[in-house]
Amino acid sequence: MDTVRIFCTRWLCIALFSGLLLCAVPAGATLNTIPAMGTVFLGEEGLDITATGVGPGSQVAWYGPGGSVTSVPSATVTVADPTDFYISPATFSGKTGAWFLLPSNSLAFYVQDPTLEVRVYDYSLNFEITPSSNWLPAGDAAGFRIETNMYEMARRPGVSGAPVTIRLKGPDGVEYSSLGSYSLRDIAVSRSPQETGAVWYTGSSLYPRGTYTVLAECDANDMKDNYPVTGKTISTGVTFVMQTTNPLIATPTTDRTVATVTTTAATSRPTTMVTTVATTVPATTETTPVETTVPATSPPPTTTPGFGFISIISALSLACALAFSRR
Repeated sequence: MDTVRIFCTRWLCIALFSGLLLCAVPAGATLNTIPAMGTVFLGEEGLDITATGVGPGSQVAWYGPGGSVTSVPSATVTVADPTDFYISPATFSGKTGAWFLLPSNSLAFYVQDPTLEVRVYDYSLNFEITPSSNWLPAGDAAGFRIETNMYEMARRPGVSGAPVTIRLKGPDGVEYSSLGSYSLRDIAVSRSPQETGAVWYTGSSLYPRGTYTVLAECDANDMKDNYPVTGKTISTGVTFVMQTTNPLIATPTTDRTVATVTTTAATSRPTTMVTTVATTVPATTETTPVETTVPATSPPPTTTPGFGFISIISALSLACALAFSRR
């Protein structure tokens, strides 16, 4: 009985350990397996190209863009180990397109220069975040759009798409690996463009107001480490402000204030003109000598001396009568 128990316990442990190992194997474990006439990208390493017909010590040739297999190859590469092949940027850069197996000149694989860009979309208001419109209203639902030629990896056996990671950094350099239940790591991109949809609900308290930066990268088969070029394995970053008020309206508000000041200055000029007219009218009235001249030339003053003469004679007569009466 104890022997049976020990036997069962051992098998159970082995089964559990095997299950853990299977869970540890990534979904893209066959990402390095290239089918016949498949596509590889600059920077990828550890590729298994045996399905293309290439064997140890085989040579592959490139005949140039639009070249013919009947001509002399523009470049040749000797493959030491077809199970561990490296698409070196130093060797294959500038030599994209079809590569053929020598001496049969059968098509072995295609080499491409990778491209990668990411865009940020406001799905609530249906617009794209751009350098000229870099405001994401807080509370809106946002998402991302991935544009790449590496979706060709989905043609590899057992691969659902190129593993692209979106890096979202918020205020104070905080980086988010997921938005709610949506993981931003190793998104399987099987077409281009490919949108995530509205996966970011910015109204949550988990996302503080401030400046955010978004970029995408692909490190399939260590290609980012071997070929860390912006626009190739790393996208151009997108920077924007996430807050409730639009920072772009700051300038128009200043303009309206200036306009109010200008209107006030324009109102003061008519006031000056009215003052000038009022000053001129009294000046004209004061210089007119009509009132001063009329009294000076009037005839009535002729009667004034006659009345005064009679008064003087009367006074003299009265004085003489008084003097005579005293005597």
